[in-house]
Amino acid sequence: MTTWSVPRQMQLPPLLTVYYDGGCALCAAEMSEIRGMDAHGEVAFVDCAAAGFDDTALRAQGVQRGDLLRSLHVRDVLGDWHRGVDAIALLYATVGAPWLARAWAHPLTRPFTRRLYPWLVRHRHRLSALGLHLVAPRALRLFACRHAPHAAPYCPHGECRSPRDPHHGPNPGAA
Repeated sequence: MTTWSVPRQMQLPPLLTVYYDGGCALCAAEMSEIRGMDAHGEVAFVDCAAAGFDDTALRAQGVQRGDLLRSLHVRDVLGDWHRGVDAIALLYATVGAPWLARAWAHPLTRPFTRRLYPWLVRHRHRLSALGLHLVAPRALRLFACRHAPHAAPYCPHGECRSPRDPHHGPNPGAA
């Protein structure tokens, strides 16, 4: 009996698909940094400002290009949509910046971030003109939690593995 094996990366869709305004220097710089942090390729990026972007398939789900340009949208692997602050927190948590995710979504900070986010979106082009697009990726990098591989397991679609997992060789701390 012959068994065919397809590489795991080819079988799984991305955990998240992020829809962002690539015409905004601040948005594009942040997505570029997040793309670099996405070590496991779990996020797909869609520039909604691109000339070839077509929202026809998304309209059936009640999402139009204008909506996508007014607020960061993330669609998860289950098809659920996350917008604004929720989208940011989910995206940061997925790419290994849990501290930033908590800062945006924590019950104590959420009232502030929910007011701050619409203001940032309205003024994103002005903020970019002031140079925030140069500072924001550096701040993201600074506050992102880039732990060593032993600190947290990698969990592609819920199948967690860690370097101390028996499938990854001997546990260096085992007696």
